[in-house]
Amino acid sequence: MKAAVVGARRARQGTGEWIARDLARSGVEVCAIVGRTPESRAEAQSQLRERYGIQAQAYGSLPELLEAESVDLVAICSPREAHLDQVRAALAAGCHVFCEKPFVWWEGLESDPGGEAALREVIEPLLAEFKVKELQLSLNCQWPFTLPGFDALHPEARSKPLERFEMHLGPTRVGHEALLDSGSHPLSMLYALAGASCAGLGSVSVRYPDAERATMTCTFDYQPPASSAGSVAAECVEVEVRLTQHPEPPRPAGYGINGFAVNRQIQLPDYSLSFEAQGRTQALPDPLSAAVADVLRRIHVAAPLDSEPVLAGALHLHRLVQAARHAEETL
Repeated sequence: MKAAVVGARRARQGTGEWIARDLARSGVEVCAIVGRTPESRAEAQSQLRERYGIQAQAYGSLPELLEAESVDLVAICSPREAHLDQVRAALAAGCHVFCEKPFVWWEGLESDPGGEAALREVIEPLLAEFKVKELQLSLNCQWPFTLPGFDALHPEARSKPLERFEMHLGPTRVGHEALLDSGSHPLSMLYALAGASCAGLGSVSVRYPDAERATMTCTFDYQPPASSAGSVAAECVEVEVRLTQHPEPPRPAGYGINGFAVNRQIQLPDYSLSFEAQGRTQALPDPLSAAVADVLRRIHVAAPLDSEPVLAGALHLHRLVQAARHAEETL
């Protein structure tokens, strides 16, 4: 299998370098990358070659790359406003796609009252074409791959239906931009725990303790689908997401299920991960590596495309960010 990575240079929080690394370690030939400037392309090529032995041709755009190279998978790790055009280009070329979150976003969407309908008009035809072409479309949802670590510390937490889910994160930005950056994480956890349902989100409330907007609490109800294989959930799940600006790594993070909580620990400089709970520690395999392995498995076995989490994630994130934007206007 051959792959291309859009945004392979790690600038700030980007994951492109590590996705290229994990693809190569899985036996995929990362043959090409996309960067915006000659300088960023040269830097990415140098880093991938020196750190991981990856020899990749560099291009200024994905259409240019796809015209010159034959690839099976495109990993899209670019800024969110570029995702839609790049997904369309990869789909037209018959490529599987592994895309960063949010899947689709454009400037001003958070203040558009018709944003949900606009998202549906864009995303639903894309999903239908991915299915017709029997191509995988996966989003980079890493947090669900930490659940085995959670279960090791709290084996009793998921023995009863999911009634409450909490998550705290330390994004670099504030206000609705923080929720736009981080809101997909708790949503992906809800879908993993209870199943994805586009109609499931209700009663969203966002609170800021002060005008600085560096701290936010977002609460909402989530109604899981009536039937979801492998999930155990109550008819309605109470959700609370707490975001506190934390500009520099390592950033605080953790979650709770039915009152049982874990905090993520990051040991630098090797970036080893673990969960801590009440003085106990559980080492975590890299969830990004697990996410890459999962998409490769889906491609290998020709798994049917699970489109509901993709559409639900876009629609639900739009509603959460809209609520945050509205709360800012009332400060």
